[in-house]
Amino acid sequence: MKGAGVIYLDAVWLLNLLMDAMILYLTQGVVRAKSSKIRMFCAAFAASSIVPISIFMPDFWLTSTLGKLVFSLLIIGIAFSFTSLRAFILQLVSFYFITFSIGGSMLGVHFFLATEISIQGGSIVTFTGGYGDPVSWMFVCVGFPCSFLFTKWRMEQVSVHKMKLENIYDVKVTWNGKEVLCRGMVDSGNQLIDPISRKMVFLADHTVMGQFLEPEVLEKLKVEQVVTSMEELPPDIQSSVRLVPFQAAGSKGQLLVTVLVDQISIVTPQGNLEMKQPLVGVQHHDLTHDRLYQMLIHPHIMVKGKTA
Repeated sequence: MKGAGVIYLDAVWLLNLLMDAMILYLTQGVVRAKSSKIRMFCAAFAASSIVPISIFMPDFWLTSTLGKLVFSLLIIGIAFSFTSLRAFILQLVSFYFITFSIGGSMLGVHFFLATEISIQGGSIVTFTGGYGDPVSWMFVCVGFPCSFLFTKWRMEQVSVHKMKLENIYDVKVTWNGKEVLCRGMVDSGNQLIDPISRKMVFLADHTVMGQFLEPEVLEKLKVEQVVTSMEELPPDIQSSVRLVPFQAAGSKGQLLVTVLVDQISIVTPQGNLEMKQPLVGVQHHDLTHDRLYQMLIHPHIMVKGKTA
């Protein structure tokens, strides 16, 4: 028929095979499912087989909504080892979520750029002469990996953010008659303890310490100024200052300026954890670029029921 399109099944099938493989790989990374390269390839091959089925048998029951759902169950069953029904459902939901996320981003760019591309039976197909419009193929070959990488990056960011939130608590610092509320993250890498008093050392950024101290006083609490100009500090601050030795990665023999505060109280679901007269290390910068927390909590205080 004049004007009829030409579909190169081998090229379209190969493209969908690669796309399905990347989606399954991303799904595995998100749900941490057990699998193997052979199982992933077989699952991607099975998923891509919907292309010839959609083209040659468009009315076949697998192309219906129920058929696609059954087909998805088969794909997940091939790709990942079955451990429990809950894990299987999570894998299925994650598979659909990632597919819709990547597909949605590509369709959004497609309609924005008005690229010549067609979708038939749930599969991406290019028409016209030869192997399709070079622009549409470039869009698919470049756009899908970009969407894949962006989705992977965002999900990793969400995972890291969630891990942070699970270790973040409301903290109240009391010192010199003032109370300052902030958010603190439990830092398992912070094992710093004053070798003389054996007190735990917490770290607070400038936004916390700035509510206790005047800007000019806070500026003088830098280690190089404290060592040489301690007498310039107000008497009540002088009595609270402690220099704690610490060793950072790639360096040693450093000193951290800390102040002896009256109390730190951490709000947890099990109740408040309180520590009297702990040391707080003065940081003159943000502890995190997104300012999600302003204090690093010493992990030892998080022992259930600990009050010192």
